[in-house]
Amino acid sequence: MTDLLTILIFGGVAVFLGLRLYSVLGQDDGQLENPGTSPQRSTDALGQRTQSHLRPAFEGPAAAGLEDIASADTGFDPHQFIEGSRSAYSMIVQAFASGDKDALRSLLSGKVFDRYSAAIDAREERKETVKTEIDRISKAEIVEASQTGNLASVKVRFHADMATETLDKYGVVIAGSLEKLTHVGEDWVFERHTDNSDPNWVLASVATA
Repeated sequence: MTDLLTILIFGGVAVFLGLRLYSVLGQDDGQLENPGTSPQRSTDALGQRTQSHLRPAFEGPAAAGLEDIASADTGFDPHQFIEGSRSAYSMIVQAFASGDKDALRSLLSGKVFDRYSAAIDAREERKETVKTEIDRISKAEIVEASQTGNLASVKVRFHADMATETLDKYGVVIAGSLEKLTHVGEDWVFERHTDNSDPNWVLASVATA
């Protein structure tokens, strides 16, 4: 895991802090839709589902896992999910940087929340502040997906360019510079219990990509 937790800054609006990951990562009001014509499923002689079109419902290395998730949650749309994950990335980054534990609590798994909370406490104890400008999220793609029992898991690989600096309690820059962009590559794993009426997705782990 990189030191991303030490280089982020809050820059969002208050309304975002009340949102949960579900609001940007998925919908729960319809069937799965893909661009173009959605393939129709039929049943073969063995009772197994087949596709009436040659084009698969999902493509790429995570296709099988995405299909399993969509079977458990008919409102899941991976295209919408990946677009929303960009917003989720910014929301979590911003809430951590501001030290807003209340906002983070509903966005993170218990394990990740404890880690972020400890980092916030340590930073506050040192009376340090961080300034970060995210230039762009250059890439966000689903690289793995799975449905294990009732647990859906989606790994998204992010690549972002940002500038950051850390200031001490006197406002003196002690690390980094807003004049220099740094490339950050990380894998974020989002999870959701599909047997739960709560549609919230949470960030379950972060690792260097």
